[in-house]
Amino acid sequence: MIIREMRASDAKSIRAIAKDAWRATYSSFIPEEIQNQVLEEAYSESEMTNRFQNFSNLVAEENGQILGYAFLTDKKSDKQLFLESLYIHPSFQGRGIGRRLLHKGISMFPKATAVSLTVYKGNPNLTFYEKEGFKVMNENRGDFFGHPVTFILMEKVIVAGRIH
Repeated sequence: MIIREMRASDAKSIRAIAKDAWRATYSSFIPEEIQNQVLEEAYSESEMTNRFQNFSNLVAEENGQILGYAFLTDKKSDKQLFLESLYIHPSFQGRGIGRRLLHKGISMFPKATAVSLTVYKGNPNLTFYEKEGFKVMNENRGDFFGHPVTFILMEKVIVAGRIH
């Protein structure tokens, strides 16, 4: 397996992984119609173009097949990273792919001192981030495309461009 920068030609595979991962992760607490709306907007041509211009985008690939992806940015501060998305196709979860994507992404930002992310309360993959050393900073109830959810902000300290 290799971790590499995402190419525009990967967009179709990324959309398919996003759909399958969202169904597996969020179906127990986010209605399918909300998921469809989010996926349509978040992975539209314009949003993907924005990501290519403003994010560091990585994919995990094995034998020509994309297994997962990550979107990271430091646009607010070169010391504070934000992990916008980290999704692994459900068929390939539990193989260390998410960890490798996360660590490779962080290593691309040597000045970073912290990485943060937002997860939805009820996400069964919350334990992945806890195992990686992320701590809950706060929780906020909010409206997500007309559906009530609780957003959990998590953060991890980085030392010398490495996650500890």
